[in-house]
Amino acid sequence: AQGNTVTTATTSITVAIGTNPASGTLSGTTTVAAVSGVATFSNLSIDKAGTGYTLTASATGLTGATSSAFNVVVPVSVAPVSVSAGQYQTCGVTLGSAAYCWGFNGFGQLGNGTTTNSDVPVAVSGGLTFAAVSAGYHTCGVTPNGTAYCWGYNLYGQLGNGTTTNSDVPVAVSGGLTFAVVSASPLHTCGVTPSGAAYCWGNNGTGALGNGTTTNSDVPVAVSGGLAFAAVSAGTDHTCGVTPSGAAYCWGNNALGALGNGTTTNSDVPVAVSGGLAFTAVSVGADHTCGVTPSGAGYCWGRNMDGELGNGTPTTSSTTPVAVSGGLTFAALSAGGYETCGVTPSGAAYCWGNNISGQLGNGTTTGSATPVAVSGGLTFASVSAGSLNNGVQGHACGVTPSGAAYCWGYNFSGQLGNGTMRNSSTPVAVSGGLTF
Repeated sequence: AQGNTVTTATTSITVAIGTNPASGTLSGTTTVAAVSGVATFSNLSIDKAGTGYTLTASATGLTGATSSAFNVVVPVSVAPVSVSAGQYQTCGVTLGSAAYCWGFNGFGQLGNGTTTNSDVPVAVSGGLTFAAVSAGYHTCGVTPNGTAYCWGYNLYGQLGNGTTTNSDVPVAVSGGLTFAVVSASPLHTCGVTPSGAAYCWGNNGTGALGNGTTTNSDVPVAVSGGLAFAAVSAGTDHTCGVTPSGAAYCWGNNALGALGNGTTTNSDVPVAVSGGLAFTAVSVGADHTCGVTPSGAGYCWGRNMDGELGNGTPTTSSTTPVAVSGGLTFAALSAGGYETCGVTPSGAAYCWGNNISGQLGNGTTTGSATPVAVSGGLTFASVSAGSLNNGVQGHACGVTPSGAAYCWGYNFSGQLGNGTMRNSSTPVAVSGGLTF
């Protein structure tokens, strides 16, 4: 009664759910005998997310107690994307952790020591192994031990190595930071450390680095606000991230509402996305952003001149999240230039938005403001929509559960990787027999 431990007590204590907002079930060892007056419960879990749960504790001969209210959230997971579609190039990591790229190489973004385009995959130089790569107008990757490397276009310092000189081979990102994940946009790069700290580098004219300034940086700078992120996604000139609890924040260019906070005012520090939604992941495109909720619902916000928000109302942009039409459940979404693609838990791929180059993959070049199924009957583990700085030509790629890569859309520089430079409005297999 006085809050003091009875050090001789060995009473058995039983815990149960008190307030149960989501009809969850408590699992684990729910009755434990006290040791020296303290009962420790080490393996309890609740199987459904909800807000305002409480636990009760009871014991024979003692007055019961109720905990403070707490929330159960869905852990944020970063879907493995083994092939990443960039602006005019594509890169991927094989099952053996080797990196390959194909497509445009005018600035060395294929990383093979040349500036010659390739319409088939070529190995990235240096003998490095990678856990993941991300393609923008340059390319970056993270090794299994968390070291970040970038290569290609570097006018704004987006390679992060303290220079603004292009590189046709991987160069280490300065600062000695360890990254869990990196995301390359056309003009800047962002990454998250294992502890959740976010850093960005490169172009910052609209505040896309999130450090409270609009000054470019050729080395990583910390994102302001002290937030912990599970992942970040870098777009043309804005960035978004999701916290471990599922809260989404964005920063940078907001002229068309891509920050999702109900305004069209740029921000050089993170601002919360409106609507109170929780997201497992977010993806940033040229001027729009999309996210997936724990239930698999898709939401998008920002530019919608080509129907890239997927809500059936082309030409009407939105400064707050709007639901993607069709009632589909998504495992992940990928926001491209002026199109968006997603994959369902069963592996079906859908795309929507601009389709001038066949980037929706449905066998036509007609745009759609609602999701259309990618042709071919393929099952995908992941999809990636290309990021464009300007223009409407785009491409997308996907990887099947067996590791086969397919791409579709714009192919002027060989970014579909099938040994041609002809556009394709349906998926074509990437040459070389690589497994990603």
